[in-house]
Amino acid sequence: MSRVFAIILFCLFSQIASAQFFLAGGHFNGSVPVGKLKQETGSLFFPTISGIFLYEFRTAPLQVGLELGYGIYGSKLERRTDLYAGFSDELRLRRNNNLATGMAVIRYLPSVNTKLTPFIEAQFGANYLYTRYKIRETILSEESIESGKDFEDWALAYRIGGGIQIPLDEFLRLEIRATLQDGNSVRFLQRGDVSYLPDEGIFDYNFRRSPLQYMTFSIGLIHYDVFH
Repeated sequence: MSRVFAIILFCLFSQIASAQFFLAGGHFNGSVPVGKLKQETGSLFFPTISGIFLYEFRTAPLQVGLELGYGIYGSKLERRTDLYAGFSDELRLRRNNNLATGMAVIRYLPSVNTKLTPFIEAQFGANYLYTRYKIRETILSEESIESGKDFEDWALAYRIGGGIQIPLDEFLRLEIRATLQDGNSVRFLQRGDVSYLPDEGIFDYNFRRSPLQYMTFSIGLIHYDVFH
């Protein structure tokens, strides 16, 4: 009985695999705030890189998959002599604001009589924002004196958009894309939102809160049929 079940599973998997093929690629992305996020942050810019993995059904103009992204949207360096009581040497305090994203992706590819491949895209997933700091003696110091995470938060989000793919050879395509993101509110820090109170020996945080509403423009390379 188990052998029959295994044969059925193998035949089903073979049929599914023959009806689709896989794509993979990467993007350089730049995001600018809109709506409430623009009101909260002004001209804050979110640069990220992302990797995408999709499969396309040969019998339907659909692609589904996953896209993961990461970027640093703010960094500040302070040289301070008052971080530790009784220690007056100058130390480097570096603080980075980070954004990580994970999105399920579905694309619809309309049929057109051209070498260019347009697509309409929807994404749903989450954004994870966190701020880290590191204290070192010099820029060349391999070991940090102290490091840690100031704050972290995450929120669900969705994106809609579209783009075009331009063929470079049989399998490689240049992709240009634009998406608009909206979602739940999230707390976060941006550059300059953390100050140090030397008399009390603590950091003071000016938290911001807003939905992550931004427009993203992307350019990247997509390789078709990666297991060919």
